[in-house]
Amino acid sequence: MRYKALMLLLALSTGAAMAGPSLESQVDAVFAEYARPGSPGAAVGIYKSGQLVLAKGYGTADLESGAPLTPRTRFHMASVSKQFTGFAIALLARDGKLELDADVHRYLPYLPDFGHPITVRQLLQHTSGLRDQWILFQLGGKDMRDVLRQEQAVSMVKRQRRLNFVPGTQYSYSNTGYTLLAEIVRAVSGMTLREFTTERIFTPLGMHDTFFYDDVREIVPGRANSYEQVKNGPWMRSLLNYQTVGATGLLTTIEDLARWAGNFSKHRGGDAKLIDLITRSGTLNDGTSIHYGFGLSDVPQDGRKAISHGGSDASFATLLVIYPEYDVAIAVLANRDMDTNAKLHAVANLYLPPVEAAAKAKAPGLLGTPDPRLLSALVGTYVYPIYPALKIERRDSGLFACSGVQESKALVFRKDGSFDLGSRERSYFRPVVTKGGVVTAVDNIFVTGLPSERYERIALVTDTPQALAAHAGDYHSDELDITYSLGVEDGNLVARTLWGAEPIRLVQITADHFDTDRSVPNVFTFVRDAKGQVSGALIQANRAYNTELHRVTPVVN
Repeated sequence: MRYKALMLLLALSTGAAMAGPSLESQVDAVFAEYARPGSPGAAVGIYKSGQLVLAKGYGTADLESGAPLTPRTRFHMASVSKQFTGFAIALLARDGKLELDADVHRYLPYLPDFGHPITVRQLLQHTSGLRDQWILFQLGGKDMRDVLRQEQAVSMVKRQRRLNFVPGTQYSYSNTGYTLLAEIVRAVSGMTLREFTTERIFTPLGMHDTFFYDDVREIVPGRANSYEQVKNGPWMRSLLNYQTVGATGLLTTIEDLARWAGNFSKHRGGDAKLIDLITRSGTLNDGTSIHYGFGLSDVPQDGRKAISHGGSDASFATLLVIYPEYDVAIAVLANRDMDTNAKLHAVANLYLPPVEAAAKAKAPGLLGTPDPRLLSALVGTYVYPIYPALKIERRDSGLFACSGVQESKALVFRKDGSFDLGSRERSYFRPVVTKGGVVTAVDNIFVTGLPSERYERIALVTDTPQALAAHAGDYHSDELDITYSLGVEDGNLVARTLWGAEPIRLVQITADHFDTDRSVPNVFTFVRDAKGQVSGALIQANRAYNTELHRVTPVVN
């Protein structure tokens, strides 16, 4: 009866229609495919003014015991954890224990000198330039199913000598920053992040089933495990052994999240000024908004103002969205691969008033077909130095594009000639065309207003196996303490590492730019000395750019 009364209250206060099937049954329909025994699934929570409107679980939390998913199941929250780390830092700043714009060396003096100061605020807002720890682990040959410890992540940062960019000049999501924020909490408060957040956040809010999981040996009753299914085969454990906190590591429940969601309007922990601080968008040095605060984004959701964050580790998928105009929040937590955005948006459209179609537009321009001559001129290969090449090709059904290991996708055009790969939520492309109609580049334009990236058109290069041999040899990274051994096999340049089970196949794009058949690393860019000989390489991966490899010895074939 309590849920039904609150559902009626929500429907009346937001204008949601009550005609037809009940709202609960409509939510059940959204998750119907997961409501099967013996299958992992999801839990959903809908909150109004911090009160549970609806809380349900679908599927199984633990396939070995058969325990069902419920609103009290503890989920690994992945990157949704970041907002709690951000709140802890905000509390310490309010207490006068730290300064947000202070150099991080004041609190963590052991960090390298990168030639530019990095502030605490830049760690929070992903503008520090620090390479991402998970990508560095993988580039260093680490199996992500191993136990990954806090001290290992910190040691990895200590070995770094370069940043992705000068702090404050760009935005690049970095888990490293939030791991270091957990270390700052420890340095300033004398407590671990788990101890501090339990004392200052979770206990005051009554979130008694919530804590930062910082010891993989600890037994946690009522916890969900995550699973993956390969090619319709049996479900398999998706192993997660993270012993790092700050960027991830939070365990919580659908029911506990009601108390956290309510804090954004009721302010039981902190006050309005503190909530404004953690939800306010940061900016780059030039004033460009990055639409990200203290572990929270303010990018609109389906045309509605929203404060949100999602996460994914192993096969956990999590998303929490707060709609401040309605004092409503929705959470979707899954222990299997799932498009949580689609599920949450479907639920939001059931509970919240409809928005005008124009308000949903995510990029300028009307969909349509541009000048046919532009379509022909676009076919080709485009390169941005730190990313895999963008290849555009013509098929009978139109133009398709792919980049690296991504699947080819049909281009969706607007009448002005701009296009995307089927999703306008993040960015779109605009051709750079000469007066003669030649496409020389395509600009990747971010919807949020961040600086665009220009992919230059290039002519593909294909060397002979004999020419490829000039790149063969051993390449070592001091920052990662790993050696990549390159050689020519079956006419292709491949890379091997001590820990890699399968070779990494390199695909030549230009004389010294090679894409790979992996997501990490996804590009090798070879460096030459004054004599034109290959002397090293830079390896690239999303969120970790230009990690240097120096050539140790050539391989004699």
